[in-house]
Amino acid sequence: MLLLTSTTEVLRVVTSAAASITADAAYADLSGSTVTVGAPALQTITTAATTTLIAAPGAGVTRNVKSCYLTNNSGSVSTQVTVQKYNGTTAVDLMGVTMLPGENLVLTEEGEWIHHDVQGAPYDYSAPTMPNLGVTGTIAETFNRELLNEVNTSALTSGTLRFQAIYLQAGNTVSNISIYSATTAAATPTNGFFALYDGSRNLLAQSANFTTEAWAANTVKTKAMTTPYKVPTSGLYYVGIMIAATTVPTLIGHTARTTNTVGGVAPILQGNTASTGLTTSLPNPAGAVTAATSSFYAAVS
Repeated sequence: MLLLTSTTEVLRVVTSAAASITADAAYADLSGSTVTVGAPALQTITTAATTTLIAAPGAGVTRNVKSCYLTNNSGSVSTQVTVQKYNGTTAVDLMGVTMLPGENLVLTEEGEWIHHDVQGAPYDYSAPTMPNLGVTGTIAETFNRELLNEVNTSALTSGTLRFQAIYLQAGNTVSNISIYSATTAAATPTNGFFALYDGSRNLLAQSANFTTEAWAANTVKTKAMTTPYKVPTSGLYYVGIMIAATTVPTLIGHTARTTNTVGGVAPILQGNTASTGLTTSLPNPAGAVTAATSSFYAAVS
């Protein structure tokens, strides 16, 4: 239960960035034995600001906050959202979350705060259990960096979307993908993307097209997703890469397998997709994956 009990107490929200937060709330006032329900006007918060969600009650009235709904309708801007109770002098933080585009925060009538991801699933705030020995800041790797023998891998074909499997846990947020070139640099690149796909080859997140950007030999390239992706279900996902260039870079990976007797069994862990001849956009869904003996290392953060 959340009560406003004086003529100076309000419920307010502090936003840290210029996203697009829609706000809805409801309350019930108790004055003596009379109960009156009410709801403030719907609001859209588009700046970094402090905004009153529910005003203070009148003298002799106890205002019971019944619900509060905050949704980030921005297509690209994340923001810290902090809900406070404020009495004109002191502010008490009741709940604070980083709200990605499409997410929402709900205060239920039972007084429970629930933070939903873009798929509408509640966040799981339990600590990760999956070990990760990746580079500082990464949350998952296509395979263990400690065991990587860093061979020169000719994994790419110009204009073809290439997949490498990665295991992600529910609750992970993929904001960036990092891939390492090997001994051959990209020559005359024209288009390029990094992307995240699910196990059914549906496009979940992608970088902007990095077009003619150079990619030297033996260099890591890290690309931000245009919209970070919150993983709803633990399981197999694919890191995708597409480079269109006169000469595609070689990538750091494992020593190639001699056969695909095991590697060719579903789910296929690595290989070219049937999505070829790509230039300025990525397919959704991607074409079928043909198992390859070569692999490449990637990490997400």
